[in-house]
Amino acid sequence: MGKETKPTQQEIAMGALAGICSGYLFKKVSKYAAATAVVGYLAVQGASQAGYIKINWKKVNDQIEDLKEDLTDEISEIITDEDTLLLENEGRVKATARRAYEAFKQNAATSGSFTAGFALGILFA
Repeated sequence: MGKETKPTQQEIAMGALAGICSGYLFKKVSKYAAATAVVGYLAVQGASQAGYIKINWKKVNDQIEDLKEDLTDEISEIITDEDTLLLENEGRVKATARRAYEAFKQNAATSGSFTAGFALGILFA
């Protein structure tokens, strides 16, 4: 094993600063994205009501029904083969979890301060 070193104050501070900036930007951008989606939806609805857009509701309903049938078939297959599905993915899940744990363990101070900073950035945005 390699030599364990204590995190420096600089690493912790940089992780926290990066987290605060990321959290702040995430909250600001997500607000604007949500507002843009709402305005877009209202614009399409208004254009539809005004007669500028004609929606083929039969086609929309047919596609929704097709999607429902496809999803029902997929879910039925997953439920039927649940044991096989779990066994096939078990090795990949464990390997991914192990890699994530090792990466976090090596950078615990920076990761922890980033996470705390991210939460603070979201809170105070």
